[in-house]
Amino acid sequence: MAKHILITGGAGFIGSHVTDKLLALGHRVRVLDALVPQVHGPDARRPAYLDADAELQVGDVRDAKAVRRALKGIDSVCHLAAAVGVGQSMYEVAGYTAVNDVGTAVLLEALIESPVEKLVVASSMSVYGEGLYRSPKGELVAGPERTLAQLKAHQWEPRTADGEPLSPVATPETKPASLASIYALTKYDQERMSLIVGQAYGIPTVALRFFNVFGPRQALSNPYTGVLAIFAARLLNDKPPLIFEDGLQQRDFVSVYDVAQAIRLALDTPAAAGRVI
Repeated sequence: MAKHILITGGAGFIGSHVTDKLLALGHRVRVLDALVPQVHGPDARRPAYLDADAELQVGDVRDAKAVRRALKGIDSVCHLAAAVGVGQSMYEVAGYTAVNDVGTAVLLEALIESPVEKLVVASSMSVYGEGLYRSPKGELVAGPERTLAQLKAHQWEPRTADGEPLSPVATPETKPASLASIYALTKYDQERMSLIVGQAYGIPTVALRFFNVFGPRQALSNPYTGVLAIFAARLLNDKPPLIFEDGLQQRDFVSVYDVAQAIRLALDTPAAAGRVI
């Protein structure tokens, strides 16, 4: 059954691919996007890659009037609007907190007034901090933060308090949050606020913790752009990619097409409600 779906931040990298997926399935899509210059350039024009069948409303998610206007006639919401990027969050603290925390709060207050059938909110792998490890004794332990002294001594691998080596393992959703940046903190705030309000007001809500998303439409000017795009840009300019430490660090990557599919499934699957995935 066709739905009318609002995507906040829908003119961005991930949002535009979600728009494509939902339109292809016969849904109507409305996009609320501030078209911030860092991502979209100084002219704030509708990006050429955004499907012409998507309705674009230019507005800031912190603007209650813009949000209420965008929610009119909407069945479900994908909340992707956010200030993104770990490094930048550490010196633009007020900006990240305003967009991510206050913006989400404004949306949630509007949803209390006008509930929807489903809310999907974009969270981040950054909430995990270091992943899980297995000790030589076979115990699962959270990766300890490396000290400045360890890094200066080129001791790259996390170790137990006794100095024993740790082996990395896949990290499940049950790992406690370890918030090592303002960005991570705000993404955790976004998911928790959404799940709390969703439960309190009967709005089925799903939080998806994206890992490093890659694919077409990534802009090098966007702080979210991951290492794959940085490597590609260097290779295209006949420069070798820069790899820090010992090169043995591990990181998960996920195609933007798979992320769009995951959001579609989260919207359509009743059992996903109330979960962090």
